[in-house]
Formats: sequence, structure tokens, C-alpha cells
Amino acid sequence: MQNKQRLNIRQLLVFLSIGFLSLVFWHTPFLYPVKIFVVFIHEASHALTTILTGGQVISMVVTPWQSGYVQHAGGNSLFIAAAGYIGSALFGGLLLLLSTRDEWASAVFFGLAIFFGLITIFFVRNGFGLAFGLGTAVAFAFLSRRPFPGTHYIVDILAVTSALYAVYDLTDFLFIGARTDAVILAEITAVPAFVWAGLWSVISLGIVWVAGKRAVRQTSG
Repeated sequence: MQNKQRLNIRQLLVFLSIGFLSLVFWHTPFLYPVKIFVVFIHEASHALTTILTGGQVISMVVTPWQSGYVQHAGGNSLFIAAAGYIGSALFGGLLLLLSTRDEWASAVFFGLAIFFGLITIFFVRNGFGLAFGLGTAVAFAFLSRRPFPGTHYIVDILAVTSALYAVYDLTDFLFIGARTDAVILAEITAVPAFVWAGLWSVISLGIVWVAGKRAVRQTSG
């Protein structure tokens, strides 16, 4: 019998609710751990792109003030500066695809534990970043071995917030004048920061749309 795809309304509502609530509460203390998680992924994207473009990561810093930076030598500066936005979106899109199967939660947490552990060991050089990275790796390892009912919602939250980080970053740039990657890209290219912020927001939303659409469709016989 030919398989047919049907919309998973529950999963769609979960994604939409997380997206809306995270935008509303992004500048509040309620999402602090999630924001540090997203910043870590953002900076890790810079670090990995440095390596991929032939550069060397001197240090990766994640601060308790929900910011960070990567100090590097060599590599492609344009790609490295842009990688935080697109890397977060791609990471979030991948988690979106993986978050819809409850039975995959343990494997996803195990993968996250390995990722956080390796990135922290090889790149992170400040105390808070080391504590957060290694602590998060241990927490994910624990969840991979001892999942509890509803742990897949943690993956949903991390997926949506990571995928939409460029949109949150755009609000930071527009409303509080933060020195975001869009500003750095403007300095490198002379293209206005709001253009970069808007471009990466559109790309991020596109990735969310493609990954989300696949994630909320189920195959039925």
C-alpha cells in the first residue's frame, strides 16, 4: 500500500508555541540557560568555520552575559563572521528533524553530549565557558541514559530557539543597538548591518520552514 503523509497538528502547535513564547520572553531571565546554549552553538559555528577555511582557533569564549566571541588566526573572515547565523539555523533545522521521534531523544542527547564535550575541550578557554560546556555535556549524557517522560520537548525547545537565533539577533540589533555579527559583517564588506541581519533572518526562517515542514509531516500507511 502506498504511504501517505499527513500533518502532525500537535507537533506543529508545539513548534509554533515555542517560537512565539521564545520571542516574547527572549529578553527575560526565564530563558537564560537556553540563551547560553544558543550562544554556545553560535560561537561553535564560528570556531568550526575557522578550521574549515584553513584558520586556527586561538580561543572560544562564552560569557555569563549571553555573549561570546572566537579569537582566531587566518581563515576566511567573511565566512567566519557569517557562520554564527547560518550555523545556528542549520543546527536548529537538524534538531527540528530529529525532535519529532520520541525514540530518537536518547540518541540526540548523546550526540549533543559528544558535541559539547569536544567543542569545549578543543576550543573553549574561559572559566564560565568551560563550566557551561562540560556541565551541559554531562547533563546531556545523563539524559541520554535516563530519559524521562517529556524529554523530547527539551529537544523541541533547543531546536526552535537555535533555528531562530538570527531573528532574535536582529531584534537585539534593532532595539538595543547590540554589536552583533551583522555589525562585524558590515565593517568587513561595507554592506549595512541591517541588510546582513535581515538576510540571515530570512535564510534562517527559510531553513526553519523547510525543516519544520518535513518535521510536522508523518508517514501513514
